[in-house]
Amino acid sequence: MTRRMQENLVAFIILGIFVAAIVASLDYGPRARLVPIPIAVIGILFMVGQIILQNIKSEDSLQIDLLEFLTKQGDKADPVLAAAAAAPPVATKRGPTPKSELQAFGIVALLVAIFLVLGPIPAMFIFTAGYFTVSRHHALWKGIAYSAFWTTLVYLVFTTGLKVQLDRNLLGIRFDTIGKWITQLFT
Repeated sequence: MTRRMQENLVAFIILGIFVAAIVASLDYGPRARLVPIPIAVIGILFMVGQIILQNIKSEDSLQIDLLEFLTKQGDKADPVLAAAAAAPPVATKRGPTPKSELQAFGIVALLVAIFLVLGPIPAMFIFTAGYFTVSRHHALWKGIAYSAFWTTLVYLVFTTGLKVQLDRNLLGIRFDTIGKWITQLFT
């Protein structure tokens, strides 16, 4: 069996799994279909693209460099990167240190504590804004803006689309109560 045939066989098996997921989820209720059908459709689109891509190229070039494909800069090789890729790898094995393990445990404990005390939506906003800021992925204003956008999006998907209440917390604060407080504050 040729390499192309092997690649196509695996791709069609995965494509069949996605199609079977759609067929199986058609028996679900409308709310239960909200997750499996979009994921399966996205998977089908990716697999069809994969099948087309691997059958257009020659069999010798089935090894795809994803970075080259996405950036279209395969012809413009950086001499520094080419030299680094050609150099033999240095065998330095670096594992997690006790300090990094404790930091990771602390981050997870902090997220769980915020989740329990304030609830999932405020926890999502506070944690992601804090993470973006403390890890210096983004400036403070940009981290808050990203966190506010995605938290609002998640809130709308769950409350409006799925009709799931996300007001569970130890303080008993509900989002409709917060909305009432804000409207009373400004009236």
